[in-house]
This record gives sequence, structure tokens and C-alpha cells, in this order.
Amino acid sequence: MQEGEKDELEVYMASENEPSEAKAIKMDHIMAEKIALNYERRKLIRIIGFIGINIEELKVKSGLDDFMYRYHMDLLLKEGFLKVEEGKYHLTDKGIMIHESGINIKEPKK
Repeated sequence: MQEGEKDELEVYMASENEPSEAKAIKMDHIMAEKIALNYERRKLIRIIGFIGINIEELKVKSGLDDFMYRYHMDLLLKEGFLKVEEGKYHLTDKGIMIHESGINIKEPKK
């Protein structure tokens, strides 16, 4: 075997660490549900809308404290529902799907 080549066992072990296509789709659906059913995350997605919003402006409009704002934004960015371009947040295709879903769950009572 030449340097840089992988044997069958290495290829098999590497494939075991990657989720199957069906499992990856299921994981995407579970995450989309987590995003859609959370009032604050839906609110952030709706504020961003189709045209995007300035990073600083979103923080003010959201009304969330620093910790909760960062928590929700980190999750939305990490899971691919948002992207940052030219100093603005924009929805990705996944974010648009949540925005268009029209789920209207009332704000939780405090």
C-alpha cells in the first residue's frame, strides 16, 4: 500500500463516524422542529426577514438579554438557519423555511 492510501478497514471506520443520509435528514428535521417551536428563535427569524438586518439592530429589536441573545444566535448560525454577510444577518434556505412556515405559537407567559 502506498503512502496516503487507506485500506478497507480505515475506509469502513471513517464511514461509521458519518451519519447515513437518512439519519442526517432526520437530524435536520429534529433541529428544524426545535427552532420552529421556540418563541425567541422564531422571533429572531421573523425580525431578520427576507431582506436581512444589521447585526447591532437585531440585538436591540429582539429585546433579549445578552446571554439569551448569544445563545439563540449561536444555535441559529451553527445549525445553518442564518448567515452573516456584509455586517448583516440573512436567512439561509433553512431559515426561510421556518419563516414561511407561519407557525404562530403565542409568547410564553412570564
